[in-house]
Amino acid sequence: MWKAESVSVVLAYPVGRAILLGIAMGLAKRFVHAVFLAMLLGVAALSHAAGDGGTRLSGFLTDGTPFDLVDQRGKVVMVNFWATWCPACRADWPVWQEVYERYQGSDFEMVAVSIDRDKKALDRFLERYTYTVPVVWRFDSREKDGFPAIRKTPTTYFIGRDGQIAGVRLGRISPHRLTETIEALLQP
Repeated sequence: MWKAESVSVVLAYPVGRAILLGIAMGLAKRFVHAVFLAMLLGVAALSHAAGDGGTRLSGFLTDGTPFDLVDQRGKVVMVNFWATWCPACRADWPVWQEVYERYQGSDFEMVAVSIDRDKKALDRFLERYTYTVPVVWRFDSREKDGFPAIRKTPTTYFIGRDGQIAGVRLGRISPHRLTETIEALLQP
């Protein structure tokens, strides 16, 4: 076991500092690799969990209309998990609306899934802005759908025509990258 005096002696010499820095960098690199591997396995597990039945998501839109992702089979679907309290989400809404309008009537659909716990906050947001993107309120914290718990907002899933997850993006996505992703998925 290292003692404080040992560390002080090691740090007193440039070679000792270099060795400790190398150890720290090696540990940091292993940590980054472990996190990356966990993310890959998580996406793979999510894709596998979807199985042949496709990814599940059903509920009611804020206007009361039933929504079921299964009904969108054959289309490319952007499922965006967001919240009214998320500054990045609020900033991205105009982009989502523009993309929704641009691809409306094509083989593309979009649904914004609010993870707000407070339905009144969601209602106030939707009353204040004139967005027409369909919105589902995901109020059940047990998440009975085919998506994992959302840890970062916005989180965007791209569902292919086969109903399987084709891609995922954590955080903001540029308008260019968003269009590029949708166009690639719409290719026959």
